[in-house]
Amino acid sequence: MPVADPARKGARTILQGDVPSPINPPSGCSFHPRCPYALGRCSEEEPLLEFDGRHGVACHVFGPGGKK
Repeated sequence: MPVADPARKGARTILQGDVPSPINPPSGCSFHPRCPYALGRCSEEEPLLEFDGRHGVACHVFGPGGKK
């Protein structure tokens, strides 16, 4: 989450792999080929966008029913 302090620098996360093709996206979650937390389910089933009252997430791992 961004912090409104330009002097504060956070750690950068560099993702591995290539950005998927918009013409031929991967099955399931479009981010699963580059996600370090991806499960087998992520490559088969697209996650639904779910809200907890304040935030929304479309993720099998970190969503409301996720394991993390």
